Amino acid sequence: MKFENYLLMAATLVLTLVFVEAGLHIINYPPAPEIGWRWEQSPYRAKFNENDQNTNQLGLRGRKIDYGNDDFVILLLGDSQVEAGFQTSDKLPEILLETALKEQLHSNRIKVFSVASAGWGQDQQLIALKQYFKNYRADLVLAWPTPVNDYWENTFIDRSVSREAGKLKPTFRINGGKLDPVVPFRFEWKLRNLLGLAAGRGSGAKKFTLEQYYSDRWLAALPSPNSTVVTKAQCPALEILEKDLIESFSAGSRSYTLVTDEDVENGRSHFSPFLKNMSERDRYSVAITHRLLQEIADLSRIKGAQFRLFHPYRSDLDAAFREIKCVKTQASGQYFEFDGSDWLRYLKQSSLKNQLLTLEVIQPHRINAMRGDWHLSHEGNKLVMEVLASTLVKMGLMQREQ
Repeated sequence: MKFENYLLMAATLVLTLVFVEAGLHIINYPPAPEIGWRWEQSPYRAKFNENDQNTNQLGLRGRKIDYGNDDFVILLLGDSQVEAGFQTSDKLPEILLETALKEQLHSNRIKVFSVASAGWGQDQQLIALKQYFKNYRADLVLAWPTPVNDYWENTFIDRSVSREAGKLKPTFRINGGKLDPVVPFRFEWKLRNLLGLAAGRGSGAKKFTLEQYYSDRWLAALPSPNSTVVTKAQCPALEILEKDLIESFSAGSRSYTLVTDEDVENGRSHFSPFLKNMSERDRYSVAITHRLLQEIADLSRIKGAQFRLFHPYRSDLDAAFREIKCVKTQASGQYFEFDGSDWLRYLKQSSLKNQLLTLEVIQPHRINAMRGDWHLSHEGNKLVMEVLASTLVKMGLMQREQ
């Protein structure tokens, strides 16, 4: 066969693929799933709040962003702790903090707003903060990190604590020392996605989704998740279920093995990266989370705002985590040694340590929202915001930087 014939065949194949790709785009098949979420799709939203449409201009839960030239503007940045999906809209942390500050400073020139949604890591928080600063200002940005969520959430392109993919989201990855943004389907190849779906379903997974296709590809590119497994004999005999953690601790349980159905083996769990034997994936989780937090801090300062992180040490949840000595996975029955002594230990060793505010929240009883739920109740939120307000005032952070 002559060279010209090979060239013609190649050109025909390329043109065919181009036409197929164009046709798939015209009919939008396979359809791209929604990327990211806000209050309307919040995964942590009480039934009684399903008709609550109190959102700010960014579509996030909270009051409308409205302030005067003389107002001191504070922005709360976070996830479900800030969104408070199991509280009514008049009991949000933004309202509780604003009320506490006004009472302590005897001033009405204070405004507090929220940029947060349940399940967000610092990846989506950074993206939303950029959107906020396009139209609004802040004098102080307060980030409320949740270490048991943030490290693993920032590592993946979807949010899930199992091997089944969750909802896809815009995120970032560290690439050659750079923080690269990644938005699924921004430049999508329909034919590649179609072939990926066909291969996945052909392997026997009938419910194989595009989310699973993207998640599997993302996992394959991450560092190794392998952590050292220990024997049952090396762990406490007392085993309690994850959902019973706070209640078991409050009832007097100490030094126990926590049993979870989360995907600990792949670093997709509330216990990553706090296993004693950190995997390379765990180290990556810490690195990208701290890099994202630094980006948030730098952006805040560029926009003229002071920046602080804060974490409330609770006498229920934090104390209960300190008693976990091992984690056992229900699916595989494997045991991993665990160190829950301090969720902030990595942050305290980072360049962000001087921006970190630690709050001691001591109560004789549980302050979680309900049994099996680690989030704060209204009482807990009110207590944390009052302690935070006192800390801000004492540290002189309620003054605009000149």
